[in-house]
Amino acid sequence: MNISLIRRAGRLLAMALLLGSAAAAAQTPAPATPLPDAPLTAEECVRIALERNPNAAAILHSGRSVLARVGLSQSAYYPTLDLSGGLSRSYSEPNGSTGSGRNSLVFGSSTSTSDSALLSADYTVWDSGQRKAAVGEAKANYQAADANYIATLQNLALSVDTAYYNMQGALWVLEVSKDTLKQADFHLEMAQARNDVGLVPRSDVLKAATAQADAKLAVIQAQAQLETARANLASLMGLPSDSMLQLVPANREFVPPQLPDWASNWAKAQETLPEIKTAFQDSESFRYAYLGAKAAYLPTVSASGTAGLFDSGNWPNRQEWSAGLQIRIPVFTGFARKYQARQAKESWESSQANLQATILNSEKAAYGARITLDAAIQAVPAAEAYVASAQENMDVANGQYKNGLGSMLDINDALAALSAAKLRLIQARLNVATATVAWKRATGVDLLEGVPLPPIAPQRPDGDQKP
Repeated sequence: MNISLIRRAGRLLAMALLLGSAAAAAQTPAPATPLPDAPLTAEECVRIALERNPNAAAILHSGRSVLARVGLSQSAYYPTLDLSGGLSRSYSEPNGSTGSGRNSLVFGSSTSTSDSALLSADYTVWDSGQRKAAVGEAKANYQAADANYIATLQNLALSVDTAYYNMQGALWVLEVSKDTLKQADFHLEMAQARNDVGLVPRSDVLKAATAQADAKLAVIQAQAQLETARANLASLMGLPSDSMLQLVPANREFVPPQLPDWASNWAKAQETLPEIKTAFQDSESFRYAYLGAKAAYLPTVSASGTAGLFDSGNWPNRQEWSAGLQIRIPVFTGFARKYQARQAKESWESSQANLQATILNSEKAAYGARITLDAAIQAVPAAEAYVASAQENMDVANGQYKNGLGSMLDINDALAALSAAKLRLIQARLNVATATVAWKRATGVDLLEGVPLPPIAPQRPDGDQKP
């Protein structure tokens, strides 16, 4: 056996191990971007969620595993090469003798060494379109996985935006509750002072104290609501639930948007919604599977060849090679191909029906989102008028009580109505914000605009993606 060849093989193996270790180190995920100290915007919350939320990472790696199947199916277009070698040494003991005495001849032991090296190659010359169908099916599955990945990220962005606005609303509710408590404290002090000079009965003080206790309870509940909203947002962002997130204050005096046009937005949605793209690519994958099943009826042509060196003592002792073509025509397989083709056809037709169902369900969801947005937009001016009326009623009740013309019961009723009106306005404006985001998601508007996404396909040096 050639010692230099063994040494070269050893060096090649060592280099392969080093390169494999380097590649594994290069593929180690980079640490997540640290959280900013400043208050967060909705866009920053979405960016952090895309980096840290494990659901997004799971879908990303699932899509990349589907991408690997594309390369696997394309490998059928290349020849296969196998290199084999062997080393053997044999020994046989003496097995007898001839003659007798000094003239006897003993059959001695024998040893022999042999080496061999063989290279074999196989290549499919023609397969009646089976490889093309397999590659088409794999690419369609990849496109479906890519669209599903985008849909998952869009849903995550929708959830983060909704949680962001819910936390903004909880902050506002807490402010309203604290303001109501301050007014209740003032009313109690006013009732106590008027009772001390005999202007009002003791019952007014008790009523004011009751209203103050109720306002304190509302503050406690608002604080709990805020912490729940904060934990929900942190969880969606892939952070611990006790993360003390701070948000950029929202604009609470915004002008409600105009109701978007239905026909034009739905027409765009059918081209951009990732759910529809996923269903379409799923249908394409079944179509290619059907084409591949039909191609199994047709012949295939393959080429093969071998070349080898053999040694029976002196290297190389003998050389051998062979080459040939083989045609295979399927004749009968127990009706297996017939039922495979039928199954593939039915699956394809089922996927086409599923595509139509996906379009109908998406249209229903988008139209429902528009109805919700319309109601939210119309509710804002009504809630603003409600607050203005309640505030005026509160001012009148305070003035009448100071002048001895009203009762503490009137003040408590006015304060409760004002607090309820402010909370109704908070909810109305919050509904507009969340309904707008839901409408955008239902009509295929990109909620990730400006946020960098980790692609499923690796990047080429020229910036394009594979495949």
